[in-house]
Amino acid sequence: MRLFDLHCDTLYECYTKKQNLLKNRLQLDLMRGLRGGEGWAQVFAVWMPDTLRGQAAYAQCLAILGFAREQERLYGGQMRLARTAEDIRDAVASRRCAALLSIEGGSALAGRLEALEQFAACGVRMITVTWNGENELGCGSGCGKPDGLTAFGKQAVRRMGEWGIIPDVSHLNQRGFWDVLENTEGPVVASHSLSAAVHPHPRNLSDEQFTALAERGGLVGLSLCGEHLGGQSLDQLERHLDHYLSLGGERAVAFGCDLDGTALPPEWEGIAVMERIYETLLRKNYEEDLIDRLFFSNSYDFFAAL
Repeated sequence: MRLFDLHCDTLYECYTKKQNLLKNRLQLDLMRGLRGGEGWAQVFAVWMPDTLRGQAAYAQCLAILGFAREQERLYGGQMRLARTAEDIRDAVASRRCAALLSIEGGSALAGRLEALEQFAACGVRMITVTWNGENELGCGSGCGKPDGLTAFGKQAVRRMGEWGIIPDVSHLNQRGFWDVLENTEGPVVASHSLSAAVHPHPRNLSDEQFTALAERGGLVGLSLCGEHLGGQSLDQLERHLDHYLSLGGERAVAFGCDLDGTALPPEWEGIAVMERIYETLLRKNYEEDLIDRLFFSNSYDFFAAL
């Protein structure tokens, strides 16, 4: 089984809990993720809590990005920070984790466009515009406001494209989502978002939103979050997958499991559950090529084309 996952909070959790990426007590580590041995790429998010703003947010983000570089120095035999398509190919071919960096919350910019250049230099490939609340860029899905992106937010998502950073619309409210699409030309990602048609939740995507992302050549990562699934079971996850596929999402659906960002049943054993999901889909006669696209190729092809 090959796996390319678009979102986890493990890097943040390791930093704040003084653990490491090689082996830890969290839902994901390098030893467990590499156990399959067929290829693994993982987007590690730097989460920005809604309680953190301004210079404090910027400084913490830089500290965690520095921690990621330190983890690569320590465990380079198991991981490589991947900035380019060539980096991803090399890491996967050498049976290391291709570790991509993202920021979950545009508050990390501290209201300064020039921070984008610095984050790009650190290897950041995606920025989730907001978390659940409101920040300098716009309103998240949990802030209770209908406002979309601010003037600064519109500038920021336009400038992301100039620095090779992909806007991530997971956590945005409806107006903010459409503002991102109106102010960008390239592909956009929803790194960890499920279907509102299957389970209505402010964090989930409408059919119109999913279709718009797919038509842009973007990606939508299926999350394992029980609150967003509407019931934390493999059967319920399959309902979200099937609905996205019914909308023509064969090339757009991926995984963004949100490991270490959401609670999982203990018996799922963190990242080990991905093998169970893979085997379940095989047993249910999903085409093997489709399963591989979902688990790996859709995301791999997306980043290889950038």
